[in-house]
Amino acid sequence: MSLELKTCDATGKAVGSVTVDEAALGGKVKNRLLHAAAVMYHNNLRQGSHCTKSRSEIAGSTKKLYRQKGTGRARMGNRKSGIRRGGGVIHGPKPRNYVYHMPRKQRQAALRSALLGKAKDDELRLVSGLDFSEPKTKHMAALLGALGLEDTVLVATDGLKRNVHLAGRNMPGVTVLPAQEVNARHVLTHKFLVMDQAAFERIASKAERVKGQGTKKEEG
Repeated sequence: MSLELKTCDATGKAVGSVTVDEAALGGKVKNRLLHAAAVMYHNNLRQGSHCTKSRSEIAGSTKKLYRQKGTGRARMGNRKSGIRRGGGVIHGPKPRNYVYHMPRKQRQAALRSALLGKAKDDELRLVSGLDFSEPKTKHMAALLGALGLEDTVLVATDGLKRNVHLAGRNMPGVTVLPAQEVNARHVLTHKFLVMDQAAFERIASKAERVKGQGTKKEEG
């Protein structure tokens, strides 16, 4: 199947459309792959700086609080025991590194699947030549207003566009990134995606080339 995506210019005026084969974006939305990618990216954002003190790190005497027998009370060790107020934490969290990585091809497939999901849900807008003449917030507001986008928006530019970045950085709910840095998590955590047409076509054409190379290798 093919998807027809409308395109506009940097002012929001419609200028045409682009037809994209769903197979170039994976053919279907792969929910389990998207979930795995989202978990990985969120894990990699964790600082891992949590730390609690065990009983060996608590300041205090190691003397037994009272004798073992003859008091009628339950036996008790020193005040640093984890079951007493102010004592150490039993099996508490310690600083650790949560970072891990999926294979590169899986990360790329997750991005394509996220793009396909946005396209099918009519939450993807393509802009031809996404750039502004001045770094003015009013330009970004005019573009998003013309496109009718009022929720969280990810703006993906073709390369680093300084004027676009500066125009969108003060707008709540708007994130501007070069398309080369966009991953599946960025797409999933925003309601709408505004993407430069050239960057989108490059991702789709690259997927087709990789698929073609794999088929040729198998035939040989």
